[in-house]
Amino acid sequence: MPLYVRIQRFLRAEIAAGRLVEGDRTPSEPELASQFSTTRATVAKAFQQLVYEGAIVRRAGSGTFVARPPISAPIDLSRVRSFEEQLAAKGAVIDYEVLGFASDRPSPIEIEALHLDDGEEVYRLDRLRLVGGERMSLERRVIPGELGRRMSEEMIRTKSIHRILDEDLRLPVLRVEGAIRAGIAKGAVAGQLAVKRGSPLLIRDYVLLSADRRPLVRGESFYREDFHINYVVQQNPREA
Repeated sequence: MPLYVRIQRFLRAEIAAGRLVEGDRTPSEPELASQFSTTRATVAKAFQQLVYEGAIVRRAGSGTFVARPPISAPIDLSRVRSFEEQLAAKGAVIDYEVLGFASDRPSPIEIEALHLDDGEEVYRLDRLRLVGGERMSLERRVIPGELGRRMSEEMIRTKSIHRILDEDLRLPVLRVEGAIRAGIAKGAVAGQLAVKRGSPLLIRDYVLLSADRRPLVRGESFYREDFHINYVVQQNPREA
């Protein structure tokens, strides 16, 4: 086994066992080079892969540290599940911080996306999702007025939008149409997510639809860079 792989395995094992935790300084290049009887170049190669994986971070002039564990959710094309359901299945605790919930006039794009009638109002819901007490994503929802008026403060403070639609409004989400794009944190979004302006973000635009293709909610979610989406693509061998 190459020495750089052995060093990677050693550091992964130290993190997995809790002997190195988030924010801890890892052994330095000279220390690991001495421990494994190798060169600093070999240790640097081991560090490079661990940085790419997100296990460690290197700070110029300070050293190498254990990174914050990434938050991840899988893409499951066989069923509709909310962000909260995906993370709760992995044992994460999700809380909300409501930033705003008020009626407003829709834009032309929102009128088209939500199939609104002339003069119909919408409700705008802005709130933060907290994972383990830390800000992970900002969600901005545009909700038709007839549905928004039925949503209480308690609902939007404690439940995912999927649960509100399903359990309280009896309108389960059975289809999601959307897109995922890369972006950067600007203005208020940077402050709300507690990241520096210009930090990379993952942005998801979507419309939630009922069984009869009725648009229920138009949304835009901003995720911090330490949120990952895991997915698997499998092809039927007969189609290969």
